[in-house]
Amino acid sequence: MCGAPLSQGQIQGDDIGCVKGDAVIHSDGTLVGAPGRVVDAYPAEERYGLIFGFMGDLPEAERLPIPDLPYFDAPEKYARVEGNFHWKAFYARVLENGVDASHTPFVHGGSFGNPDQPEIEDYVVETPNENSARATIHLTPQPSRGLWGRLYRREPAPVKTVVQWWMPNLSLLEVHLPMGDLVIYNAHVPIDDRITVSKYIGLRTFFKGGWANSDANRRVLKIFLQDQGVVEAQRPELLPYDLGAELHVKSDAIQIAFRRARQRCLDKGWALYPRGTRGAAFGAPIVIPSPARRLGDVVIATGVPA
Repeated sequence: MCGAPLSQGQIQGDDIGCVKGDAVIHSDGTLVGAPGRVVDAYPAEERYGLIFGFMGDLPEAERLPIPDLPYFDAPEKYARVEGNFHWKAFYARVLENGVDASHTPFVHGGSFGNPDQPEIEDYVVETPNENSARATIHLTPQPSRGLWGRLYRREPAPVKTVVQWWMPNLSLLEVHLPMGDLVIYNAHVPIDDRITVSKYIGLRTFFKGGWANSDANRRVLKIFLQDQGVVEAQRPELLPYDLGAELHVKSDAIQIAFRRARQRCLDKGWALYPRGTRGAAFGAPIVIPSPARRLGDVVIATGVPA
């Protein structure tokens, strides 16, 4: 194999042609012109405008399922924006920040948090299944500013806010504002154990014209920028396995539910070793199991000499 990235190749139907023209790769990882050789290929499915990939070799019945996300079944009801945000942080730290309500009055004071009313009400963590948890919390914001403030002038009342996560890396912020509903999904994609890209999808039932999209995007990015310094300063950078390794308070219940679900996955062996541990400490690359490696009678083409 030439070792060039697949992203520089050409799509040929369901296949990918190498940028150097010396190979064609089928979707199952087999190579044209190289019988008995394959590249690592993983099951993938496009849904909600995202591509879900299962990085492993488990049969479909044993994998974490793609969740059934609400609000996507009526696209005509919502205006949509989307984009990416880069963090120098571990993906689980980013996800936990996204579902944490207790930091809102302090980090987002002046936006949708209210430092004059920092208390978080007691809330119940709902668990639709072992791979997801949800909580409803009422927050009292400050008066709106900018476009929203000019169009909606009543005194702010407690706002119903819903946060939810799905294993392994999806989160939801759902805000029921006086003028309509705002829903922000985040897929927190780990590039490595210190860099994460949050791919966000923002849905809204108000100001649905395209003229409002830039303002909607700006508000999402403003929230991320307010969070960025805090998230990237957390130590240790990686999320501890042991719940007792960090201090928790009552309002952390939704994050604790995530950590317990993550523990269950780690106990099943569903994790890569972070940088500097196990094989990586000796210069060996981390190899993610793929279905082809289970076959036993093929040679994996890695792009480097055997």
